[in-house]
Amino acid sequence: MSDSRMTYRIGSIALSIIAWEFIFWVLFYFITNALGFFSDSGASEKFMFKSPENLKYLFILIPIAGLFFYNLWKYNQMLESKSSRIAQSFLTSASSFNAFVKFFLFRNAFVFLILTLAQPVFGTRKISGTSESLELVVCLDISNSMNVRDISDEHSRLDISKRALVQLVNNLHGERLGICLFANSAFVQLPVTRDYGAAKLFINEIETNMISSQGTNIDDALKTALSMFSEDAKTAKGIIVVTDGENHENDPTEVLNKIKEEKVQLSILGIGTVNGGLIPKDPHRPELGYKKSATGRSVVSKLNDRFIKNLAAKGGGYANITSSEFPDLSALLTQINHMKRTKIDNLDFDIQKEQYQITLFISVLFWLIYLIWTKNLFGRKSLE
Repeated sequence: MSDSRMTYRIGSIALSIIAWEFIFWVLFYFITNALGFFSDSGASEKFMFKSPENLKYLFILIPIAGLFFYNLWKYNQMLESKSSRIAQSFLTSASSFNAFVKFFLFRNAFVFLILTLAQPVFGTRKISGTSESLELVVCLDISNSMNVRDISDEHSRLDISKRALVQLVNNLHGERLGICLFANSAFVQLPVTRDYGAAKLFINEIETNMISSQGTNIDDALKTALSMFSEDAKTAKGIIVVTDGENHENDPTEVLNKIKEEKVQLSILGIGTVNGGLIPKDPHRPELGYKKSATGRSVVSKLNDRFIKNLAAKGGGYANITSSEFPDLSALLTQINHMKRTKIDNLDFDIQKEQYQITLFISVLFWLIYLIWTKNLFGRKSLE
């Protein structure tokens, strides 16, 4: 048997580590709770993490602890396989306290590093900056022709349009957005707002049956869009029309001239294929058949790219045509970014105050103490 002074007391070390973990997380709970972390309040003074997903890396502590105890166990096993006299000739006595302290220091350095990666924030600070004002209104075609599945067998033109609009919302940065739906008539689904979460919720709920009177009245859609803008003459304005280009109603020339006169910037996104497809009676159950004309022939709806390009030219805008299931909006986003914007200077903004410097300092402090304790700082390795 080996001398007990030569081996680590693994059970005592484990109990000490468990006790510290309990104390640490209880203190963490009470401190963060006092700062409002577990509160449902949306107050700006609330403590939170900007990247809470990084907290998952704390679980790496489990294999680290496992490797630590495995090394202690292997050390004890090595002593048991040799005589005490031989072992004592080249090994010093093992210090369970030193082993615990080393793990304690390393563990704390690691934990505070992960807390730093989670980007803790608490409180606010004021900064001055420039705000660019731009209002966008999206006019989305919800006529029956938008139920055609000519781009994809699984998704209709409307499904793809909604996917494109969600992508558009995800790329906005402070612009105010409104949504107008149109078929034979037009109505405001969402007034102009910066609530992008509400915008995406409204977009996902759009169906062609939201307007019973069918057709494609782009003229009424553009007039409705113009009425949605604020009366602030200094605010830049833009209209985005999403349609397959089948215009069956009034000539929009008059409203297009008004758009040019008022310097409203127009972009049109055409959705569909030139070969087109059949219009299902029920968009959710295409197996029920397709719409037919008065003569009994199946109605084929095709993308009218010529009409879309002429519409954009008359309105002094841009046309973008897509036949992709996952539309590339880079050209449209570039047009939005190039839209003339009104700059408002000397604005004060309240932003969340980052506190990662504190956790990073604590992490570095523990790491330096760890290096000094283990003598690695001087290029020497401890025998424990």
